[in-house]
Amino acid sequence: MPSARLPLIVGGIAIVLLVGGLGVWSVAASIAGAVVASGTVKVESDRQVVQHPDGGVVGEILARDGDAVAAGDVVLRLDGTFLRSELAIVERQLLEIEARKARLVAERDGAETLVIGIPEGFDNLDPDWVRGQIEGQKSLFAARRLALAQELEQIEEQKLQIENQIEGTMAQIAALEKQLGLVERELVDKQRLLDQNLVPVGQVLSLQRDEAGLEGDIGRLTSQVAESRGRISELAVQSLRLVDTRREEALTQLRDLQYSEIELIERRLSVTERLSRLDVRSPADGVVFGSSVFAVRAVVQGGAPIMYVVPDGQGLLVSARIEPTDIDQVFPGQPVSLRLTSYDSRTTPELPGEVLRISADALFDEATRMTYYEAVILPDTSVLADMPGVQLLPGLPVESFLRTRDRSPLSYLLRPLKIYFDRALREE
Repeated sequence: MPSARLPLIVGGIAIVLLVGGLGVWSVAASIAGAVVASGTVKVESDRQVVQHPDGGVVGEILARDGDAVAAGDVVLRLDGTFLRSELAIVERQLLEIEARKARLVAERDGAETLVIGIPEGFDNLDPDWVRGQIEGQKSLFAARRLALAQELEQIEEQKLQIENQIEGTMAQIAALEKQLGLVERELVDKQRLLDQNLVPVGQVLSLQRDEAGLEGDIGRLTSQVAESRGRISELAVQSLRLVDTRREEALTQLRDLQYSEIELIERRLSVTERLSRLDVRSPADGVVFGSSVFAVRAVVQGGAPIMYVVPDGQGLLVSARIEPTDIDQVFPGQPVSLRLTSYDSRTTPELPGEVLRISADALFDEATRMTYYEAVILPDTSVLADMPGVQLLPGLPVESFLRTRDRSPLSYLLRPLKIYFDRALREE
């Protein structure tokens, strides 16, 4: 019987020793605590986005992912066919306005000849078309000037005719006045003879009738001369009115052209500015990545990211996402162990690091719909100096262990129970 109980005794002692040892270890042992957070390697000054304010159709792609670029290098060129066509249309309209303005100014000033020079900045236009516009305005100026001259000449001819009529009428008046003088002399003689009863009364009355008729004719002709001279004055006013009307028409059209010219000048400046931005340039020295345009004739939206440039000579940091429930255990200066999950954990050591800063507020990830705090960690890359096959590159995934206070194994076992009972005791 004693031999049969011995194994039970030994087993019981072993169990007691095991349980007791585990109990002592769970209370006396110390395990380092840590907050585990996933993150990525990023450039210290952050990546530089390449954008275009207007967008357009891609004409040429000069840099792709992985290419090294310098600040100011052209990485993409937009197609400017539409803009150049629009600029040509605007410049044609502007040149037409300039030619019309020159003609109208000459008409306003009453110039005898029209001189139109080609303004600066229109060298891209077809010279034959430009000459055609200039010659067209010169022909129109000559035709309008000829028409005005003909109208004025007609008026002058009318004035000359009236002046000739006045001259003939004045000759008639002079002849009538001469006849009137003779009649008056004869009437005086007849009146003297009548007073002496040497002639009959009828002769005197006949002479008086002739005198009255001549005076009436002279008055009528004098009135005609006055009317003719009034007509000459009206024709002179008509001549002035024709010239003034032509000048007022020129002024009115010049004012209308001014508004159109201002609008076209603004359009020209806008199109020229957009043409100057067809070349999309790199904002910094670095390496291209994250391109979103891969083919010619693709459409780029205004303000949309075209590609990114990782600047050269910038330090690397780790951006870790901290759960809101763990944020109370994270602080600046906190030691961190970093594990590069892209490399073999058996051959790649953990990198030491330190928390530099923590975001002041929680951030929200639209893709995962998760809330998190960002912890920026400065890694110590000196341990990688003897490992040429391992490089710390922007975008690499990193698992971060942020060191917290040491805790016993028993506290790890009891903490879930404590949290459970704390909640259970608060339920109604």
